[in-house]
Amino acid sequence: MPQRRFSQSRAVALDMESATIAANGFRFRVPYGTLLCVSDKPLHGEIKLPGMANHFYRERVDQHLRIGMRAIEILRTGGVDRLHSRKLRSFAEVAFQ
Repeated sequence: MPQRRFSQSRAVALDMESATIAANGFRFRVPYGTLLCVSDKPLHGEIKLPGMANHFYRERVDQHLRIGMRAIEILRTGGVDRLHSRKLRSFAEVAFQ
């Protein structure tokens, strides 16, 4: 029962971009994954100045890129047995054959 699993996952939202990647990854049987990194600096009693925001977002972009690259490395070194579905292709298979 997918609804039950979703409600037990503790997820609070789905974004359209990740859903599109998942739907097409499933459709074409290619390994896919999404990693949504949100960069927002909440107000904590201080004014958001443009210079501060630029510095903050530059740091977050670097951090998110490192997180994404590390996730790819973990998946790549995990091998075929780490794929969650036998219907997906491995990294070694040709994608659209």
